[in-house]
Amino acid sequence: MVAPFSFSNLPVELVRDIFEHAAHADRATARNLTLVSSTVRHWTDPILYDTVVLSTTRSLRAFVAAIANKPSEFVRSHVRNLGIFTLGPVQSIDRVLKACAGVHSLACGFSLPSYMQTHGSEALQSLKEPREQHLLGVACRDGWDASLVGPTVTHLRIHLTSFDSSRPDSPFAFASAGGQEAGWDRLKALPSLTHLAVVYRPSGSTAPTDIVPHLSRLLPPQTGTDADSDESLPSLQLILVQVAGAAKDASFAGETVQALNAAAESAGGPARRIVAELAPLSPARQWEESVRGGQSVWDNAEMTVRKRLAASSK
Repeated sequence: MVAPFSFSNLPVELVRDIFEHAAHADRATARNLTLVSSTVRHWTDPILYDTVVLSTTRSLRAFVAAIANKPSEFVRSHVRNLGIFTLGPVQSIDRVLKACAGVHSLACGFSLPSYMQTHGSEALQSLKEPREQHLLGVACRDGWDASLVGPTVTHLRIHLTSFDSSRPDSPFAFASAGGQEAGWDRLKALPSLTHLAVVYRPSGSTAPTDIVPHLSRLLPPQTGTDADSDESLPSLQLILVQVAGAAKDASFAGETVQALNAAAESAGGPARRIVAELAPLSPARQWEESVRGGQSVWDNAEMTVRKRLAASSK
């Protein structure tokens, strides 16, 4: 007779590996494993809290209640990816942002102007070392302020839901906060920025390619033959333009992507590092899949830039 299997017959290190692998593979399993024992909860809790996505008021409130029972240092050090895609309550959003000060990637799908009006930018500026920030959906609908982006952010995606494509020189013209400039130079407040993505829906009133010269001036020269620009951001390496379009506008969006890429290659110089692609159906879902180990938002664009630069050096 075969003896029944027992975890007690295995080394503790192997048992831990098994539980952690199961927790990584499936979030529902990870939640269930926290109920097995205090030891297993100690192993799997960090995995469960690594990526937090709050898409409803209910999930937001539940998370606030959950972290109230956790040591503050645990939340601060283990929540590395945070996505907030619900409008509120704003007080709860503020509590989460302050508690999760150690996040590396932050996706905001709530109204940033409304949040800033009641809570300011202290919580966002106090994040320890955020590397990636995504301002999606309604986040920028009523305005955008550079103080809402952490000073250490290197990768930034802005969803310009109110972008007036007839004014490619003033992408933030709809913003009314603090008398800030409406032009691209607002990004100068972000000295660490290496990757910029802009999600926007072009109109037929202005050629989509009119945006290329304005974006090109943000990129510093990489060779002695590239002209320098007073507007360039010293660390910026790549600009990704994600073109949004409804199903009925799919053909127009596809043609826009082709036109933007052709214009960038034709312009040469820094413009070679401007890449256009179709926006995902859900930028929020794309962010979540990326931080959970899927393809990065930036992978395809980085590959395209490498190919362009290699071809231009021949």
